[in-house]
Amino acid sequence: MAAALAVAGSVGPAVAAKDRDELEKERAANEQQLAQLRVELEGTSAELQEAYIALEAANLELPLAQAALAVAQGEYAAAQQEHQEITEALAQAETQRDEVTAQLAADVELIEQSRKSLGALARDAMIGNAAASSDLMVLLGATSIDEAADDLMAAGAAARTREAVIARSQQSAAANKNRKARLETVTVEIADLKTKAEAALAKAEAAKAAAEEAEQALAALKSSLEGLTATLEAEKVAAEAQAAELEAQDLALKAELDQLLAEEARKAQVPIGGGGDAPPPTPGFFGRPLSSISVSSPFGWRIHPITGTRRHHDGVDLSAGCGAAIFASAAGTVIYTGYAGGYGNRTVISHGNVGGQLMFSTYNHQLNGGILVSVGESVAKGQNIGLVGTTGASTGCHLHFEIGIGSATGVVNPMNYIS
Repeated sequence: MAAALAVAGSVGPAVAAKDRDELEKERAANEQQLAQLRVELEGTSAELQEAYIALEAANLELPLAQAALAVAQGEYAAAQQEHQEITEALAQAETQRDEVTAQLAADVELIEQSRKSLGALARDAMIGNAAASSDLMVLLGATSIDEAADDLMAAGAAARTREAVIARSQQSAAANKNRKARLETVTVEIADLKTKAEAALAKAEAAKAAAEEAEQALAALKSSLEGLTATLEAEKVAAEAQAAELEAQDLALKAELDQLLAEEARKAQVPIGGGGDAPPPTPGFFGRPLSSISVSSPFGWRIHPITGTRRHHDGVDLSAGCGAAIFASAAGTVIYTGYAGGYGNRTVISHGNVGGQLMFSTYNHQLNGGILVSVGESVAKGQNIGLVGTTGASTGCHLHFEIGIGSATGVVNPMNYIS
């Protein structure tokens, strides 16, 4: 039984602990998913972002909360079972103690009776021995041959009885000694089981409280989901209007940039417009705009998580902390600095005629006061031109970096150019 209890007590909690570890790993994965979602929501209003992310977080947490409730309920059931088994073992041990105690009392009574019987037999033996110290004395004391024979038989029976009583008394004493040792063992077991029973009961009560708490958390989460869904729908209406406004701003900014690029094309004596995805003729012409490169959101088409609309990401988002240095990817002339709507604080550098095409690069979302160059300034490749920030339609500090050919719409994947 002790072995069974040990197994029962160790298997349940180990399984529960493994389940909890899995839940923590899933929560960590969800945190990463939400962090990536914030990147994908760039260009969305802060209110809509928070409403959507809160809803997504709640949806991600819902199965985890349900699993946590199941784990807590399982731990409670295991704790109850453990307590029940220990309680049953305790009852059995107490029954054994009572049985051994009763047997000890009976043995004491038997030994006392044997002692009295031996005393009586001793007296009878003395009388019998005095009368039967020899065959001649027995015969002399008897009135007849038959009487002498009866006396001899009685003396032998008395001796045999005495031996039997002594043997029974010795057996009782030996059994009594074993029972006392057993009683001591059972008494220790009872004390140990009582301690374990109290601990198991406390564990069961704690598990019950945890299960109730998990159940309440799940109910609150389900209620929160309803409210978050309603909030998101309301925010989507406002976001659609804001998106239309941002799109109009973006078109105006591209038109403004095209005017600047047209002037640069005239100076570089290259055709206006153009574009393409051919790498520059000189390997290594463009360098890294940050000391280390980690792409958080790549170049290309993507589906907006909330609206479901298809949008093009004109550059790459590079992870960096606020205030990190931004370097000119190639030598050139600064043709634009300032606030540019969703791009935030922006710097545009023209790199002139590169292989018969006008090429430029843009650096966006810089810190307020973090633009370190001015329009018309010539910059060298690798020169510190600004500081990473999160201005404009940005969900966190990073650099939105673009490389373009010929016109504002001629953007290409920067990762094919920088080295």
